[in-house]
Amino acid sequence: GEEIDSLQKIHVFNMQKLKNSELRLAKAEQKIRELALNIKRKEELIKELVRTGKDAQSVSRQYSLKISILEQEIEQAKRELAETQKQLQELDSKELRDIPEKVMLQKECQKKMEAAKLKVQREARELEQKVAQMKHQQTQMQKRLREESEKKKQLEAELQQDQEQIKVGFFLFPYDKD
Repeated sequence: GEEIDSLQKIHVFNMQKLKNSELRLAKAEQKIRELALNIKRKEELIKELVRTGKDAQSVSRQYSLKISILEQEIEQAKRELAETQKQLQELDSKELRDIPEKVMLQKECQKKMEAAKLKVQREARELEQKVAQMKHQQTQMQKRLREESEKKKQLEAELQQDQEQIKVGFFLFPYDKD
């Protein structure tokens, strides 16, 4: 009778150990699932941060292109202005027999010169505004990129920690030895 009693106690004790082991295993598996999910979420966030950085570079290239086009337009307007001034000087140096024709040509050249000056001034102002706007946007993007970069570093560190926890979890709970 005592042996049966003793065996039953050992059996109950072993069953309890088995349940405890199963509970620890279930908790470890749950923790691993949570960590894996966390890792996946953080990896997606990192991908998004990288995409954001590429978008910022693209916008920067577009603005650089716009600035170079505006600079070319300003140079063209300056050339037109110089050409008109040259024509006016040539006109002044020529002796025209027909004074009214000379006056008319001078007025026409003056109009062209004024129009060219206005065009240069207007495009220069537009360029200055665009450059100021781009500098502001560049500052904003650099700030955002720094923030995103910091966030990425933090996420990568957390990801590393999560992966370490998973490794530790696998080593701690591979199976119950008891």
